[in-house]
Amino acid sequence: MIDVAHEISTVERRVGTRTLPAGEARTLTISRVFDTPHGDLWDACTNPERLPRWFLPVSGDLREGGSYQLEGNASGTIERCAPPSEFAATWEYGGQVSWIEVRVTAE
Repeated sequence: MIDVAHEISTVERRVGTRTLPAGEARTLTISRVFDTPHGDLWDACTNPERLPRWFLPVSGDLREGGSYQLEGNASGTIERCAPPSEFAATWEYGGQVSWIEVRVTAE
């Protein structure tokens, strides 16, 4: 059984601001440490066969410049991809657009 309280307490959250070309933006940074090799974590975050195990099924052209669709949820464009350490994409849902950045680093 999953210890939900423990899982929540392993996540660090920070709220802030950032200046983008379009203006001032609010930011939310979420960090977590996983006890797994760097390459395995990258694969878990980017492999469409593994994503449904912990998130949602994803389809589309999963490369830089391509578009993705999360089943029954958001879609977007992959703006940057630098394996095995980071990617950035738009997150489009309900007529709103947000930007996400995922970074995988060794501790």
